[in-house]
Parts: sequence; structure tokens; C-alpha cells
Amino acid sequence: MGNMGYPKRNFDNGKNVTPAIMDGTLPTDPQTERFRRILGLNGRAQATRHLVTQALAFANETESRIVALNERIRQLEALAHTDELTGLLNRRGFNDVLRRNLLSAARYEEAGLLAYIDLDDFKAINDRCGHATGDEVLRTIGAFLSRSIRATDYAARLGGDEFAVLFVRADHRPARERAREMVREIGKLKIACKSHRISLRASLGLASYNGETSLEGLIERADRAMYADKKNGSRAARLTTLG
Repeated sequence: MGNMGYPKRNFDNGKNVTPAIMDGTLPTDPQTERFRRILGLNGRAQATRHLVTQALAFANETESRIVALNERIRQLEALAHTDELTGLLNRRGFNDVLRRNLLSAARYEEAGLLAYIDLDDFKAINDRCGHATGDEVLRTIGAFLSRSIRATDYAARLGGDEFAVLFVRADHRPARERAREMVREIGKLKIACKSHRISLRASLGLASYNGETSLEGLIERADRAMYADKKNGSRAARLTTLG
């Protein structure tokens, strides 16, 4: 029978196989080279996508950590300016508020009022009713001040039984009347003390400010006015004010 046109294959147990195949390499024909390039490009593309994915994941993690860190910083700053017992500003926070608003008053020709409020006979409350009741008194005053001021005003516990309210961009006369009314309302608050309830009293000192007022001068006038009112018996109808 003839050859039938099929090409002759002679493997001879591998003796006549080309060296390129025998040593495990592909022959260097154009099609093979193109295949090699495709493999190389795909490998580099996969490696690049992997690196990009890792970089994006790292960036997202870093951003999340920065957001959490900034939130923690804000929380710590808030704690540094907040009275833990009442939730009001503490002395440090209130002084910062005073400085900012006095600068604003000087720049925009604004006016306002500072009120100092000091509880009367607070030590006697602690002695007769206990420190837990004393803390409840302070929390009650803090809650009262928070709900009694405008959103633009500020209330603080300066320490002990001394509180302050800053009426921002407020006409002096209406602000004074509001401060006096707040002290009268404090006198209506009742606190449980053992088997009975006690009333609260407070002394008030007021000092107005404008664009020419200094921080130290404003605090001194409000403080003097408060002690003068305490000396006069804290009578709501005869509140002593300076400035």
C-alpha cells in the first residue's frame, strides 16, 4: 500500500526528538513567542492588580484609623472642656468661650452679658443630706441651666457650687431680666434630702461686655457682683449687679 500522503513520524524512542523538546523548552517560532508574551503580560497584569488591591485596602484601613483617631481627639478635647458631673463646660472650656466671644465683640461691635451664679449654703446641704445629695443638686442645676438658655448661649460649672452663663449677642436689659428670672426659678427647685425635700437658693452677679471689654475685667466685675449679692442676702428683688 502507498504512503497515503501522511507525513512520516520517527520517534525512535526519543532519539530523533529535537533537543528543544527534550530539554523541556518550547521552540522559538513566532506563535510560541506570542504565547510567551501573552503569559508574561497576564502575569504582570495580575501582579499589578494584586498590588493595587493591597494598596487600596491599606489606604482604606489607614483612612479608617485616621477617622477613629480624629474622633478620639475630639472626644478627649470635649472631656478636657466639660464638667464630668453636670455635662456643662468647665472653667477651662468657659474661659475659651469667653475669649472667642470677646474677640468677636471687638470685631463686630457686639455686646452681651456674663452671669455668675453661686449656690447659697451648699456646704450645709452636703453636711445635712450627704455628698450624694450634693451631687444631685449640682446635676439638677446643670440640667436646669442647659434647658434655660438659648442655643447661642453658654453655661458652665466653674467649680464647686459656682456656675456661669454667657448671654451672647444679647441686649443688656433683657439678658439681665432673664438671668434674674433663672435665679428665681432655681429657688423653686426641690431636692430630696432623706425624709424631706429642700429648696435651693443662689446668689447672682452680672457684668455686661462690649468690644472694649477685657477678659480679666469682665470676670472680676461679675465675681464682685456675685459676692455683693451674697452679702446682701440673695434677695431676688434686690439683686446686686455691677457693670
